[in-house]
Amino acid sequence: MPCFEYQAMDATGRVVKEKGSFESLSVLYTHLKEKGYTLIDYRRCLFPKTGRMSFGKIPRPMLSEFFRNLSLLVKGGVPLLDALRDMAESSSDRRFKQIIGEICRRIEDGELLSQAMAAYPNIFGRVPTVLVSIGEETGRLDTTLIDAAKHIERIHEIISNTKRAMTYPLFVVVAMTGALCFWLLYVLPKILVLFKEMGMDTLPLPTRILIIMVDIFHVWWPVLPGSVLGFLLFRFLAGKNSRVKYLYDSLLTRMPLVGAIIRASQMAFLFEYLALLVQAGIDILKSLTLMEESISHQVLKQGVAEMRAEITNGTSLTEAFRRLPMLDPFVTRLISVGELTGELPEQMKTLADFYRQEVNKLVDAIGKSLEPIMIVVAGLLFALIAVGLLGPIYDLMGGLN
Repeated sequence: MPCFEYQAMDATGRVVKEKGSFESLSVLYTHLKEKGYTLIDYRRCLFPKTGRMSFGKIPRPMLSEFFRNLSLLVKGGVPLLDALRDMAESSSDRRFKQIIGEICRRIEDGELLSQAMAAYPNIFGRVPTVLVSIGEETGRLDTTLIDAAKHIERIHEIISNTKRAMTYPLFVVVAMTGALCFWLLYVLPKILVLFKEMGMDTLPLPTRILIIMVDIFHVWWPVLPGSVLGFLLFRFLAGKNSRVKYLYDSLLTRMPLVGAIIRASQMAFLFEYLALLVQAGIDILKSLTLMEESISHQVLKQGVAEMRAEITNGTSLTEAFRRLPMLDPFVTRLISVGELTGELPEQMKTLADFYRQEVNKLVDAIGKSLEPIMIVVAGLLFALIAVGLLGPIYDLMGGLN
């Protein structure tokens, strides 16, 4: 659909500048005429055809603020279109301002807010769109908008903590590996060759170990960048193929330290989504369908699909959860209690809070335990280097005396 950037004048003489997608110039003219606007100037521009080719990711805090402020305006009695226009004018992000403008145009053409949001699935997400749809059906749009804002904030917290937990050890390992490679490739070879040229036939044990390390590293060092490139290629292919993505997610989940973080964060995602959807009144099968569409982790995605199939065939929710991968055994007990007492949303929320706290604990534990381990390893390596270099020098000085 072509995009037009245009200027129009309303009945009061105020000139507005907007941007939107229209099938043709005549459709744009008709659209403005129905609003009582007069077209002044226009030009074609580049604009995504659909929400799937949107403007890039909008930051989650900005989305949360949008839903929260929109809820306040709607609750205060401001008409939806006026509230959205106010949100567009106050937005500091040009891309998001254009998206809100497109939503306003779709609503003026007769669509509901949820239908307009559904055109941008990569921007708003499936769950917030469903919540807005429920609010439109029940007349509680202001409440569901607040729920959407809180949901996005909790998801942002989970993702931020997970990234923080995985970034720190990666940074430390890369820094230490880079420093060690620099010494083994450039510094140590020159110094050790100097020792050999000085005719030192009986070198100390640490020096001989350093020589062996340098010789091995000079032969096998291409394996290190090759492994990094192989991993990056593997990760790139995982983004293109679901089977490769399943293998990638499965391997990461089984890693000793990273796997625990991923499992906790994915379980936090799962129960956060389910608690919100079930509490909003969506039945469990529909909730699992939405979960399957929203989750990117392929192992959990397949597990949710199998759960949905088992529940459809008559299996209880507790038994279906029991077969879910990455799930701790005590979780099924809480789900069973919630299923029997009718307090399933509360139990889901309890589990979501538990796994969010688990991610936070893992983040703190990594910072407290990994740092001393890395310091000890780095100290031992550089102590070996120091002793290996200083030993021959002391022997040489002793021989001269």
